[in-house]
Amino acid sequence: MRTRISLVVVPALALTALTAAPAHAEFYSIDDPADAKGSLTDIYGFEANHGADNVLVKVRFNELMRTSAAGVSVFFDTDRDTKGPEYVLSSGLGDGTDYVLTEADGWRGSDDRVRCDYSARPKWGRDVFRAVVSRECFDRVPSVRVSVKMVDQADGSTPVVDWAPKRQRWTLPIGSGLGA
Repeated sequence: MRTRISLVVVPALALTALTAAPAHAEFYSIDDPADAKGSLTDIYGFEANHGADNVLVKVRFNELMRTSAAGVSVFFDTDRDTKGPEYVLSSGLGDGTDYVLTEADGWRGSDDRVRCDYSARPKWGRDVFRAVVSRECFDRVPSVRVSVKMVDQADGSTPVVDWAPKRQRWTLPIGSGLGA
């Protein structure tokens, strides 16, 4: 009888451990509707992975071209008690553009460049912008929230703006895990 009880208890405990939800996820992914009319650089979605060493953000676009006049800003919230982002990584999406991580000034970048390890680049053949930011840039906070904004001045008149998940809205908190 002891053998049968232990055989039943072990799977029941394993099932309970597997179904317990964590307080934060280390990975976040969202699709974004086709809502940036007038721009080929419409955000289709993005994913963020908060790993042990880095925060990796991949933004997917409808059509990313080397000749793009669009730019992207990836906002990071590391302090939920303070309104707005603490950091923003800004980059052009065309060939020859550069990128920079700065402290945020509201929902904009600033002149306060963050000195740490990070990289970013568009992958035109895959229609993806990829940014990798060291957790040291954020003082290794246990979780971050992310928001992405694209601005396209394609015709030079009215800029097309696209946000994901929504205008000045955040992902769920993304806790540090083992990936990225």
